[in-house]
Amino acid sequence: MITITNQASFKAKDFFNYLNQQLNDVIQKARGNDLPVKIAAGTTYQQRNVKAEITEYEFGKKYVSVFKSPKIDVKIGYYLTDTPQGCQIVFKENVLSYDEKKHSNIGTWFYNWQLKQGAKKQLKQMKNNVLAYTK
Repeated sequence: MITITNQASFKAKDFFNYLNQQLNDVIQKARGNDLPVKIAAGTTYQQRNVKAEITEYEFGKKYVSVFKSPKIDVKIGYYLTDTPQGCQIVFKENVLSYDEKKHSNIGTWFYNWQLKQGAKKQLKQMKNNVLAYTK
């Protein structure tokens, strides 16, 4: 599992307003309608061959989803806490389909390193998107 903690200049509500808008658009498109979407634990949708389920959701505090495809199962989570400077974001990513026992220590280390680099990039992009959304 990869965990990254980062400080953002916006508040947790800004993050969740952006996230909800994005999820609403994606879910409506996936379902092929414009009916209202309830963003909550248990909400599911499918994009192409990826099944997604929101497993934990509390506006302003946490969002956790599991994405399953024929090749990989991934669980991601954003945990936010407001601070005087904005909010602290803890991003967690766990590739559920990766079995460390099937790989060498060096292979696992390299895999985790690659995952961490990708997670840092993903978190940076998310922060940039939220900042653009709030302006």
